Amino acid sequence: MKQEDFINNIRQKLQSAHLPAAEVAHPGSFTGYSWDAEATTEALVEQFKTELTNLTGHVHVLDDVEETADTILSILEKHKTKRIIAWDNENLGLDNLREVLNESGIEISDSQLSSVDAERKSQLAEIDDVFVGLTGSHGALADVGAIALFSGEERGRLASLAPPVHIALLRREDIYPSMGAFMADQGKRVPDSSNLIFIAGPSRTGDIEMTLSIGVHGPGETHVIVLP
Repeated sequence: MKQEDFINNIRQKLQSAHLPAAEVAHPGSFTGYSWDAEATTEALVEQFKTELTNLTGHVHVLDDVEETADTILSILEKHKTKRIIAWDNENLGLDNLREVLNESGIEISDSQLSSVDAERKSQLAEIDDVFVGLTGSHGALADVGAIALFSGEERGRLASLAPPVHIALLRREDIYPSMGAFMADQGKRVPDSSNLIFIAGPSRTGDIEMTLSIGVHGPGETHVIVLP
């Protein structure tokens, strides 16, 4: 059938098409979020690890916070790089982590960019080839394997979006059963943050031919280090 005949056929059918009446049931009033309040921290850690691993993310569950620097260094060694973009110590959640990494020969660039155009362009040029970004996190959703990041001062989005590899630090007690549980507890922070993003594994992009590409619009490799 020619394209013109096909389109004309659609036009003719539309003139006599029968559309059934809409019968949408009212969903009722919102009754609040619900989740498994009995879930243990260990169970949430295991569920989060399973879900993120299924999304090709990497989860490192540590028994000792002192293992953090060594875990980061092993990831950097794998990628043969000694340069990272990172949040400051306060927002990473570890007092001297940047200093420890510096002493190990790691060059650290800040995630906060200047508001002055010339300085901003210079900063972006300097970090153009930085391969790894390091951030903290403000929670995680166990049911979908996602971490939550509130952006703001000294918590630039650059560290989690620009480099090909993203490493995030997550406290065990900050893992929530679901989005509902997270928002019920942390939702009040949204107005005070420039951005809230949820990251569930490496970025994925699909086209009309159903070809999946990894890392086109964000990091292609995600590591979450779960701290005790």
